[in-house]
Amino acid sequence: MLIAITGTPGVGKSTVSKFLFEKLKSSGKDIACINITEVVSKEGLYLEKDIEMDSYVVDFDKLNEYIQSVGTKDILLDGHVSHYLNPDYIIVLRANPLLIKNRLESRNYNSEKLNENVEAELLDVCLVESIERNDESMIFEIECSEKDPEKIVNEILMFLDSKNPEYGNVSWLEDYFYLIE
Repeated sequence: MLIAITGTPGVGKSTVSKFLFEKLKSSGKDIACINITEVVSKEGLYLEKDIEMDSYVVDFDKLNEYIQSVGTKDILLDGHVSHYLNPDYIIVLRANPLLIKNRLESRNYNSEKLNENVEAELLDVCLVESIERNDESMIFEIECSEKDPEKIVNEILMFLDSKNPEYGNVSWLEDYFYLIE
């Protein structure tokens, strides 16, 4: 089983993924957690480096080969492109665009990269891409702005048990459209 944790950079994917991985592992699951950004960089699973955006263009064929070689029954995919990897379940994390802006500023994102990511959150990019590419019955969206990781993980576990999709309840456009420069 592949579980994708996706969302705009700064929503808390890595933090939530670590908590979820530990919870699943401690319950006896044969599971691995793959941080896509780290693996792509470390294993050279990219086509090129985008210097302006300080990011890699993922080679999805190589990344899929890597994932298949992991050798565990279940895999947790942590990354904002994880919904492109044919997962069984997609968890789309969402957060207030001002929170994302502050988090990305603290990571010293350049203004172009920061604005692109805030705009992506405002426009639901990861959710829309998930819906366009996958079966909608496997998608669960969580608004994370004021929730601690443990509460988010409990919501994810309830979704994985019930398999009741839920998405389309988060919209930032009315309140934050002015953030798009």
